[in-house]
Amino acid sequence: MFKKTAVVAAAVGMVLLPFAGVASAATPLPCGSGYQCDDFDPGKASWDRKDTDDRKSLGCSTVELRSGKNNGSWYAWGRLTVGSVCGRYDAWIDRSYDGGRNWQLVGYFEVTDIEGSNFGNMFYWPDGAKIRAGLKKHGDPFSKSKTTAWH
Repeated sequence: MFKKTAVVAAAVGMVLLPFAGVASAATPLPCGSGYQCDDFDPGKASWDRKDTDDRKSLGCSTVELRSGKNNGSWYAWGRLTVGSVCGRYDAWIDRSYDGGRNWQLVGYFEVTDIEGSNFGNMFYWPDGAKIRAGLKKHGDPFSKSKTTAWH
């Protein structure tokens, strides 16, 4: 009986195996990994304009809300700077379509004092959306985070 079950299971596996790659190839990347959540790729852009819109500090770290305009479309990203002997901090971008009552956390990244400074992923900033940057000490709850004003 066991042998018959194993043969049937192997046959079913051989039939389904060619289809296994099809579903995974069509599956989009997770939203935390970059621009693909918006279907906009800023790629290697020549910026029409770049701004540092705001900054917020917490302990010995600072997050900057950065933005740039390319071909009439705005993108936003964060830059996190961490001082020496300060450990690890987390930063992100919040995007809201209702003035900040509800938001979506995008572009989460971490920087250590060894790295000193780094940039998060760029995200499309559509008309009507508000953007802000946030930061917190790694391991701390979000209730201890600091955010820039909404822009």
